[in-house]
Amino acid sequence: MTTIIQTTTSTEGTATASTSSSTAKPKGDRWQHKELEAVLKNTTITRVTEAGGLYGVVRRTKDGTPSALFRWRFRHDGKLCDFTAGTWPGDSLKDIRDAHEWALDQHKQGLNPTASRALAKTTATQTQAEQVRVHEEETVRALALKWQALELKKREGKGRKDDGVEVLRSFERDVFPTLGNRPLTAIPRSTWASLFDDVKERAPRMAGRLFADLTQFLDWCVRRDYIEVSPLHKLKKSDIAPAYQERERVLWVNKSDQPEAELLELQSKLPTARLQRTTELAIWLMLGTATRVGETSKAEWAHVNFDKRLWVFPDENTKSAREHHVHLSDFTLNLLRELHSLTGTTKWCFPGEKRRKVESNPTKHVCVKSISKQVKDRQRTEPMKNRSKATATLLLSGGEWTPHDLRRTAATIMGERGVAGDIIERALNHTLDKLTRTYQKSDRWPELQDAWNRLGEHLQWVLAGKKSNVIALPTSKAA
Repeated sequence: MTTIIQTTTSTEGTATASTSSSTAKPKGDRWQHKELEAVLKNTTITRVTEAGGLYGVVRRTKDGTPSALFRWRFRHDGKLCDFTAGTWPGDSLKDIRDAHEWALDQHKQGLNPTASRALAKTTATQTQAEQVRVHEEETVRALALKWQALELKKREGKGRKDDGVEVLRSFERDVFPTLGNRPLTAIPRSTWASLFDDVKERAPRMAGRLFADLTQFLDWCVRRDYIEVSPLHKLKKSDIAPAYQERERVLWVNKSDQPEAELLELQSKLPTARLQRTTELAIWLMLGTATRVGETSKAEWAHVNFDKRLWVFPDENTKSAREHHVHLSDFTLNLLRELHSLTGTTKWCFPGEKRRKVESNPTKHVCVKSISKQVKDRQRTEPMKNRSKATATLLLSGGEWTPHDLRRTAATIMGERGVAGDIIERALNHTLDKLTRTYQKSDRWPELQDAWNRLGEHLQWVLAGKKSNVIALPTSKAA
């Protein structure tokens, strides 16, 4: 043990002498934890050293608990420098020696280990900050918005008709609340599966649609190298939602004496359902034209030609993204004329109701879900809050029905009236198979006109009670 004389300054400013001691390990030897702990019980020990020039400056707390700050002294560029290896016992002796070994290696390479470590810490901090920034940019919400802007917005014949608005709406409802602000790379497959479980419990078909949209989104993320593998790649739609059972519902009671009884039932019940007259007309028009509810809701008067008996549905409004022409039979022509007397001063055949009350020329058509909601509300057994109280007024003997079932009913009537299947497909504006598209370029307009005329004539005949070929649609008072 070596005694060291230290000079200190008293509170009066006079110099006093005190003694302290240093203890060193034999050359090549190293301290063990318990050994060092026992040595430092001696309160006079202020310094410990071991092999390789590593030394520890002993410090003590007010209660006498010792610690040792280990350093290594070296020269760099002619200057004497100290490298701090760690503080025992907070840092283990192994970690302290590892740091010392690293410093020795840096020094052998001609580097200043203290400066090298400071640079490494700065780089690590910058890397961490970059990772945080990247994570913020690569959250589920941020990437979904980027996907929508780059892939879903309609441009040059690509994208979705609605620019991906409906997809983002479903994400806002079912994905973003729990996953939106999380980095995509940090979400395990089990979390995605739980998400689908929650949606499936509420709406099984919606879970299937969400799975399809998220699959497309995550595959896009893979192609952009945001993730290596889609977390959904081992899942199938059948794992998420039950297979969709195609509806076969038609407003058609299978009785030989009166197969169209439900059409007559609908005719008798509509006046009691407290619907706007425009909604009633929409129902009959969808039945008489076999058009979809979304196509009908978005219709503009500029696309109706009464003289040519023609109703045009632009490609941006159709599911097939192909312009669709519908011939107006006497049945549908009369319905449109009545509708024109109600909304003809506006741009829209079916203007947004709230706006129509305060604007002579509303800027928006009725919500595409409005007609379906109104029909559904009037088939409930119990009313919903702030919804129609006219419950069960549109519930038919064949069970619940939807506006889309009117389209299926129209196709059925065409078939019963002898219209060829391929003409019905064209009248429905279904996407034709490749062979048909390639070799049948004719629009077959005369046959299509005949198909819609047969449909209209049949509806007039049935709804007139088989007494005449002129229909007298009932007028009802709106709620």
